[in-house]
Amino acid sequence: MIVVRPFDRSDLDAVVDGLPARAPEMHRRRLEDHERGDSTWFIAWLEGRAIGFVGVSMQNDRDVDEMLEARGYALVEDLYVEEAYRRRGAARALMEALERVAREARMPGVILDTGVNDYFAPARALYASLGYVDEGGVYLGGWSDPDRPGVNLVDGLTIWLKPF
Repeated sequence: MIVVRPFDRSDLDAVVDGLPARAPEMHRRRLEDHERGDSTWFIAWLEGRAIGFVGVSMQNDRDVDEMLEARGYALVEDLYVEEAYRRRGAARALMEALERVAREARMPGVILDTGVNDYFAPARALYASLGYVDEGGVYLGGWSDPDRPGVNLVDGLTIWLKPF
């Protein structure tokens, strides 16, 4: 059975070991963000093993980029499930957990972006099944990996929105 709970300092070693798709330093930064209240990070667990994560940030005026991207909605950050554990309900459980937090924070809804290539087709199907609506259009989104200097990605993305 998949269990989803907020990221906790006591989970850090298990998260680093179980979720190698992100650098250990990224997990540490996310835990610190979570502990400061800048974002909420959830970890999905299966039989004591960390198998996935997602973050959600509530719109604030401290980060102009985030404020513009979120448009006043709770912003999904980096939904990921280890490939060997996909299609078992972990991503859905993670999204449902972050939606509960967004509702409790009285956000008007949740916003996210996702890739438009075939790799992201299962994610888009998940979002649609959860009631998210593709806002249409494609934009180029950039991302730099602070743990791998010189790694900069640019992807075609589409925005999905779920008002409450």
